[in-house]
Amino acid sequence: MTTEDLILAAHVRELAAELRQQHAYSTKKELDTRLPAEQRESTEEFLQKYKMAHPITKFVPEAMQKLEKVSEVIQEYLRSSRKN
Repeated sequence: MTTEDLILAAHVRELAAELRQQHAYSTKKELDTRLPAEQRESTEEFLQKYKMAHPITKFVPEAMQKLEKVSEVIQEYLRSSRKN
């Protein structure tokens, strides 16, 4: 693997982790609105179970799509700035 491939893989993994975290918190918030107070779990307990049920690889395709979109925007910006 080239250095660029390793950097891209690190970015994908980081973005996938961030997406999983965002999804976990929104799921927890949604559950808390539906469950009575005595049935709610602590955030730590919920996140532990969530991480086991939703591996980070589940979020890799979405992370790749987001990075591709960012790349397109950057490339378009570079093309337009060279014309000026």
